[in-house]
Amino acid sequence: MFKKGKIFIGIAVALLATISLSACGKSANASSDGDVGRIQKKGTLVVGIISSNPPYEFHTSINGKDKFRGSDVKLVKAISKKLGVKYQLKQMDVDGLLPALQAKKVDMLVTSLSPTPERKKAAEFSNVYYKSTAAITVRKTDFKKFNGNTKALSRATIAVVNSSTQEAMLQKMYPNATLKKFSKVTDLALAVANNKADAFCIDVPTTKLLLRQNPSLKQTNFNHDDGSVGAAVAMPKGTSENLIKKVNQVIKANKQQYSKWVIDETKYVQE
Repeated sequence: MFKKGKIFIGIAVALLATISLSACGKSANASSDGDVGRIQKKGTLVVGIISSNPPYEFHTSINGKDKFRGSDVKLVKAISKKLGVKYQLKQMDVDGLLPALQAKKVDMLVTSLSPTPERKKAAEFSNVYYKSTAAITVRKTDFKKFNGNTKALSRATIAVVNSSTQEAMLQKMYPNATLKKFSKVTDLALAVANNKADAFCIDVPTTKLLLRQNPSLKQTNFNHDDGSVGAAVAMPKGTSENLIKKVNQVIKANKQQYSKWVIDETKYVQE
């Protein structure tokens, strides 16, 4: 009996040791997986995105049902698929993006955000996945006044998205111009159409869509590099290298496809 007891105790100790080592192994694996492991454990990638920035992200009605889509939404789907998780989109205005990221209310921002030096102080960025040029649009009645007229534009009131690369560009190009800042892209065209601004400045694909919705406006021949490196995915400062690497892998695999997504999504933007 005594010998059997010793045997049973030995087996029990061995089992406990095995379980303990197994648990340690899992803990070590979870730790080494960093942010990828954290996201996979919760099963959902939470992404901050602007609520209205067509064709990159926008609401549309399909068969009477509201649907949120766009080229950035397609990129989110590709990233979540790479991580093997579902995704959740948190829609917000431009001003709320970086604060939400810094507070870790979202895992990343996928919303045509340019990695400016100032933003790099607050976030980690992926490689660039898309780049476009900037355009200036005015009322048709003012087209002759502003088209190709740098002097007139330098004294104009120009609507821009707050903290955008276009805002930074115009501050350098036309320091004497008055910049009216908005948090929603769609408000830019409305400001010009309603005589609250002389012009608006945004990227070319978005300009074309806003013109389609506002026939009283016309794009000038101003077509300028906004000085940005392009759009990239933003992640919280200190994000583990393995997550940044996986996001960059998705971008590399879809970079050419993304330009096609921009064109494809344009047809779903409703006037």
